[in-house]
Amino acid sequence: LAMHKKALRIFRKTVGPKTKDVGSALCNISHVLADQGKYEEAIQSFEESLVVFRGALGDEHDQVAQTLYNIALCKKNAGDAEGAAECVRESLRIFRKRGISQGPAHMAAALLERLEGRR
Repeated sequence: LAMHKKALRIFRKTVGPKTKDVGSALCNISHVLADQGKYEEAIQSFEESLVVFRGALGDEHDQVAQTLYNIALCKKNAGDAEGAAECVRESLRIFRKRGISQGPAHMAAALLERLEGRR
């Protein structure tokens, strides 16, 4: 976690605070926090990365959809099924709009089915 935070500081200084690299560094931090079971902290970090990705890449980018899916997973694990479903629906909307149906889009669809009790 410390090395990811150091990388984030370096990226913010060298490439600017609102770049894809900063968003990726924030995602790395978020994944570590989620792996440690710190879901609320992970959600906050993922949400920060989401803002960065939307600014740097646009609202319809597949990285935005992937980050929304990651937020949904954390919300599910934190006990917020409704919030998770909302995030995963937005993620799926972006994946579908971009013509992505395999990989992360398939996992997002499966998560939504579980959240809605269809699976």
